[in-house]
Amino acid sequence: MEEVSQLFRGSAPAALRACPRCLCRSSVSLRNRGRMGFAHSIRPPLLGGRSHRLRGAFTLIEVLAGMLLFSIGVMGVIGVVLYGQRSAVLAQGDSTAFPTAMAVLRDPMPLGGVTDPATGAMVNWTWTQSGQTWTASDGSSLPAWSATVWPIDQPGDLLVPDMADPIANNPAIFSPAGGAPSAGCAHGWLNGYYVERREQSRASDRIGTGVRVVEVRVDVYWAAFGGGDGRPLASVVDRVVRQGGP
Repeated sequence: MEEVSQLFRGSAPAALRACPRCLCRSSVSLRNRGRMGFAHSIRPPLLGGRSHRLRGAFTLIEVLAGMLLFSIGVMGVIGVVLYGQRSAVLAQGDSTAFPTAMAVLRDPMPLGGVTDPATGAMVNWTWTQSGQTWTASDGSSLPAWSATVWPIDQPGDLLVPDMADPIANNPAIFSPAGGAPSAGCAHGWLNGYYVERREQSRASDRIGTGVRVVEVRVDVYWAAFGGGDGRPLASVVDRVVRQGGP
């Protein structure tokens, strides 16, 4: 008891000051432990037998689920953008490509021009003739338009091989180097598009002298040689009556 009294007065032996828990172990057998006025080694109760820790990160399942949702959202945005681009292409085809095809349908030698960089004015194409081939020049090294016509009074058939299923810039009909196309065919650049025109007729299509029915097909592409996926932006097929001249 003397040692205990000295501990409370701050004069405990050196052994007890070095290790206060020794006092707790040595005083267990004291009958007056309840009258000491203090409790030994009191710890807070444990909840559920385990200590609870705060989480500072996501689990692997949560990360994977988040990445999956993000991927689905990105794919949805890409789909909307591609649909918008396709709609814009169709709208442009309806507004400009189709009228271009209709203009070439009636005339194998359309009126075209180029902007003069010096004055900003529109200068019409310059046409030259070599046999049955007409070539339009816009000042560049390659012709802007080239067309080969045939006499309206030709007695036999004039058929184009790929009339039903056209091949863009078919070398059997059009020359990639800008040479003369086959009879009844024309191609070139018009309104920013690459345009191909095919015309065929049979001997039975002759109505009279200088008059006959011909079948005309016009395909408008984004770029030369088909461009893109090779499909035309606009196509027109019709039967028209030609009269007089070549």
